[in-house]
Amino acid sequence: MLVITRREGEEVVIGDPKNPIGVVRIASVKGERVRIAFDFPREIEIHRREIANQIIIEAEESYDTGVIAKITPAVSS
Repeated sequence: MLVITRREGEEVVIGDPKNPIGVVRIASVKGERVRIAFDFPREIEIHRREIANQIIIEAEESYDTGVIAKITPAVSS
């Protein structure tokens, strides 16, 4: 994990600086609250960790097809 210290208004460039994937900017700091602005293409999903975890859980639950066994071809000798 990379940890970078930034002040309000400062940015972090993600990817190639000439053609970045996106930019993260510290929008404001008020007490213990930090507002972060993300400038990424719309096709890149950005989620809070608790939402990302819920998406993973729901995907795993929907993957359960109810199949209890699979038929495999017999090996001929």
